[in-house]
Formats: sequence, C-alpha cells, structure tokens
Amino acid sequence: MTSASLLLSPPSAKPDTVRFMRFRETIERLLNEKPVWSAALAVLFVLQLALIWTHEPWLDEWQALQIALQSPDLSALMENLRYEGHPPLWYLMLRGAAIFVPPAMVLPVVQTVMAMAIQSLIQFKAPFTRLERLLLGSSFFVLFDYGTLSRSLSLGVMLLITAFAYRRHAIGWAAIALLPFADFLFGILSLVCVVLRIRDKDIRPVNLTIWALCGLASAISVLPAKDMIPALVHHGLATDTYLFLTRLSVLLLPLHGPQYGLQWNQPLPEMIAVVAGPLFLWLGVRLTGDAPINRVIFLGFAAFLFAFSIGVYPLAIRHLSLLALVIIMLRWWSHAQSSRQGSQLFMVWIAAASACGLITAAVNLVRPFDTAKEAAAYIRDEGLQDKHWLSFPDSRGQGVSALLGMEFERLERDCTQSFIRWNYRSTIEKQEDLDTVLSQITSRYGRVYMLSDVLIQPDKNAAMYRLLKHIPAGYDGQDYYLWMIAPQLKEKPTRPPRCAPARLPMQLVH
Repeated sequence: MTSASLLLSPPSAKPDTVRFMRFRETIERLLNEKPVWSAALAVLFVLQLALIWTHEPWLDEWQALQIALQSPDLSALMENLRYEGHPPLWYLMLRGAAIFVPPAMVLPVVQTVMAMAIQSLIQFKAPFTRLERLLLGSSFFVLFDYGTLSRSLSLGVMLLITAFAYRRHAIGWAAIALLPFADFLFGILSLVCVVLRIRDKDIRPVNLTIWALCGLASAISVLPAKDMIPALVHHGLATDTYLFLTRLSVLLLPLHGPQYGLQWNQPLPEMIAVVAGPLFLWLGVRLTGDAPINRVIFLGFAAFLFAFSIGVYPLAIRHLSLLALVIIMLRWWSHAQSSRQGSQLFMVWIAAASACGLITAAVNLVRPFDTAKEAAAYIRDEGLQDKHWLSFPDSRGQGVSALLGMEFERLERDCTQSFIRWNYRSTIEKQEDLDTVLSQITSRYGRVYMLSDVLIQPDKNAAMYRLLKHIPAGYDGQDYYLWMIAPQLKEKPTRPPRCAPARLPMQLVH
C-alpha cells in the first residue's frame, strides 16, 4: 500500500491498523534496498547453518541414522522399517550420504541440503513480499522444526514446497510423486496437491498414473510387521481429544512449554492451551477463506489428523505442525494465481512465529537440544563403556548407543539392542515393578548399570540403586540418570543375546 492510499483510507479505518500498515510499508521499503535485503538473507542463512551444525540429535534422529547405517543390506533395512511405519526415502538418503562423508557427519550434511533448499525456495520462489518471506524463513516451523531437526519431516517439507514453487514444471510433479515416500502424512498432502492441480486443470494422465503408482509402492513399504506396536498409547476419547486441541496451541504461538521452562514438543500452559488450540482452528478457517476449496482442504486435513490421532496413533506436535504448513501453502497457491494483497492477520501470525523461532534459536545456540553426548562422555571417561548396561525406558539409550557403539539390554526381553524395534511395550508402571525386574536381571548377571530418564527413589530399595551421575535435560526435556544396580554384587561375564538379527557396528565418537 502506498502513502497516497493510506491517506485515502476510509474514515472508519482504525488508527492502530493504519499505523501497522505504515510500519509494514516502511519495513518493506527498507527490504527493497539491495544491501539490506542481501544482509537479511545472509543473517538468515548463517543462522540456519549455525543451528544445524551445533544441534545435538535426539532419539528419533539417532534411530533413523542407526537403522540406515547398521542394516547390513537393503533387505534388512526394509525389514527394520516394518517396525517404524516410515517409507524408505529418508533412510536411503542417509545411507547414501554415508558413502561420501563419515557417519558422524551424515545427519548435519543431509540436513544442510534439506534446510538450504527449503530456505532458498521460500526466499526466491514464494509469491509473498520480502518481509513475509523473511518472517516465514525465521519462523519456528521453518527455522527449527523443518530446518534444524534432521528427520523425514524436513524431506517432506522440501518436496511439498518444491511442488508449489514449480507448479507449472515437471519438477513439481516429480516432487508430488515422491511425497508419499517421505512420510504417510505427506502422502495425504500429495493428494491435496493433486486436487489443487485438478481444480486448475493442470493435470495429465501420465503424471496422475506415476503419482498413483508411487503412492501404492509407498503404502506397501510401510506395511507393519505382525508384532509391531505403536510407540505411544491412547488414553480414551475425551483425554485424547483434549490433548489434540492443546497440542494445536503451539501452532498459534510456537513457543513450546513455557509453563515448565522452554521445552520442545510441549504445549502452551494449560489455561492458555485450551483456548489457543481452538483459536488456531479459527485462524486457519479465516486464512483459507479466499476460496471454498482451500477451506475444505484445511478443515479436511485437520479432521484427518484428529481422526488419526484418536483412532490410530497419537500424533505429536511436530506432526500436527503440518496443519500450519497447509495454511501457508494454500496462501502460496492463491497468491501465485493472483496479485492479491497480503492479510494483516497472516502477517501477525507469521510475525509471532518468527519471534518464537528466533527465541528458540537463541536457546539452542547456548543450550544443547539433547544431552546424550554428555552421558556418553561420562561413561567413556569412567571406563564403563564395556559394562553390562540396561536402558529404561527401552529407547532411552539410543543416543549413547550411537555415539559409543554400545548395546543396551532391553528390560523384560532379556536381549540387547543398539536401536529399538517397536514390538514390545513394557509392563513396568511402578518402582516396585522395576525393582522386581532388576532383581531378576542381577540374579543372572550380577552387578549391572542402567541409563534412564526416570528419577528413581533409591531410598525405597537402597541396596539396589547407586546414582552415578545425573545429567540435566537439554531443550528436548530428557534427563539422563546413570545408575549402578546391585553394587554389592560381582559382575559376571555373560550377556544376553541380541534382540534383532545381525547389525553392522556404528560408533561416532572414540
């Protein structure tokens, strides 16, 4: 909007609205200066790289890397993925990258490629103003969840944005066809892309056939093993509905967990979350109201995520964030078709997301995301690397296992693992249950060691537990407690067998 148009604003325009529009126009005018725009882009890209290369991976990132690199061959890789529920493309990329770079560099190298592609597509291809593009690029969603955390989510976002950026090019169709191989939810979003292209009469039978075949192949690749179980459990319709709505709260204001200190993957404080969750749905309806099909897509995808969370698997905040991405992509599609002016509501939302992204970036530059590296350093420095180690819960030892090449015994299964297969859920609910299981283990193997994220109360069974080290949680909220179990007993040389078939070794630090 020009200064003249502001002067001609109707008398009913609110003074705050006029001041906001003038401020926005001033910022846009500054960004139109080439030196300012170049400097802003440089800061954004350098910040993104700094976050990637200082990031300490967490459980899911280690799990994907271990499956990709420790599977002896592609057949074993596909078998391992039957316990993950994820298509193979991300794992094949990690495995391929390991041909060219050391294992310790695979995650940051691959993530750098993904993040730079995402940021470049937004900054140079999105049909938004320069200010809007900078806000999107520095938003929590793009800068951190998609740009820093090394998961198949980043791959799916890159492909989805590519499909929108090259909507009139074969590259766009190739991205749509590959989307189902990134993740099941992106398979659903590939259907959204197809619907939009059908609406615009921009579709050919050959493209549709290739997409359908890719979707079918991806669906076959994620058929679960007979003994696979979900990693998370349901809590009943009312509780799961409540959790779903509160998790949506951080899509409205993506500042995770401020009630307990900043903590990733946690909703806003409860009293705020119960309002902010439904308010985000209202926001989505408002921001997709320019075309009936857009609103149907938004509400349809929201309904699908809700039904999936209630009936199949409770989706985490990082999965639900795709609903925010849908809003952005639908506005992208509408802007590419017309020169309509941006919405003030959209600007306020992405400005808040940008502020949250920059706050999160600052936190993660001074605080590790996960502290597995500190736990691994303690174990190595104390000469405990070759001891008999347990992990509780099952997945808690994931990062230490990847870093040191250690095997952890899986409680109640009498076998060891370096990465987890989701085929058993522990029955341990109380410390008394844990005491019983540990007594059985120590009767067979003598003194053992345990890595856990649970603060056990040793005074209830003082002879069983000796705390060696507590390593406070990083931004992901996972503490590390290192215990000596039954210290009065002697260690025995016997160890349990491996839980899964042969695995290639992997050790990232020495």
